[in-house]
Amino acid sequence: MDEYYRILDSLPPALRTPLGRLDARCAPHIQEIRLRLGQPIQFTIRGRLCPAAKFLPGAGLPAAMGADLLRDCFLQLCRRSVYAYEDELQQGYFTVQGGCRIGVAGCRGPGGFSAVTSLNLRIARWITCPLPPALEEAVAARTGGLLLAGPPGSGKTTLLRSIVQRLCESDALVSVIDERGELMACETGSLPRAAQIRCDVYARCTKPEGIAMALRCMNPQILVCDELGTAEDAQAVAQGVASGVVFFATVHCDTPAGLHKKPPLAALLATGAFAKAAFLSGRAHPSTVAQWVTL
Repeated sequence: MDEYYRILDSLPPALRTPLGRLDARCAPHIQEIRLRLGQPIQFTIRGRLCPAAKFLPGAGLPAAMGADLLRDCFLQLCRRSVYAYEDELQQGYFTVQGGCRIGVAGCRGPGGFSAVTSLNLRIARWITCPLPPALEEAVAARTGGLLLAGPPGSGKTTLLRSIVQRLCESDALVSVIDERGELMACETGSLPRAAQIRCDVYARCTKPEGIAMALRCMNPQILVCDELGTAEDAQAVAQGVASGVVFFATVHCDTPAGLHKKPPLAALLATGAFAKAAFLSGRAHPSTVAQWVTL
């Protein structure tokens, strides 16, 4: 069964039932389910928004999302315990079991979201891709770290997961810091393919915490992190470099110049952890390298 149907289990019946009628042949192509107040439900397919009703005629989808239904969806996805996701929600999202990230928009105050106006359910799947020859060389060399850079939706996580899989086919000692549970989704009942990868995964902890624990306990040769970007991340990476660890990581950045303009990313480069950066093409051609930069 496709992961599309798994995320539906966390929605109230008013949406779970009609969305569950989607043809199984269509389900693998759904990347996101977008719920907006006062708007019809939309799917993201190949990076483009499409009306869900187009694929579910007569299924009984609401013509527009009402405030009560949207709020109920939010609470159901949070398992009726918003407090448990408080730290993630401060960044505008939370991650549910299986690695699906739920983006949240609305009216936010000191106590959290007082009104939710949009939810974006990004469906996590165990997707890997062939590595371009230059990436194969970088993985085989295991010397000098590598940054994968690109905007959201450019396939950074998919490519990084493919690198982890390739690294673990050898005898490399690999530790993966999966702060949001999206990269490996190692929880029980999540993506089963992850359990077959021979690496050590630290999930649901901050990257600095995970890096420190891996260095202390697992003696890794390679550390893999998704979405580095804070000063604390840079400090933790510097500790790893001092221990002789090679880093493979991703960052949100569109251009080579952006690596130096953003202070946290500039601090990351200053650690000396990364020899090269691969900039990805974007949503139209996910997980493809458009430009290589020597750092």
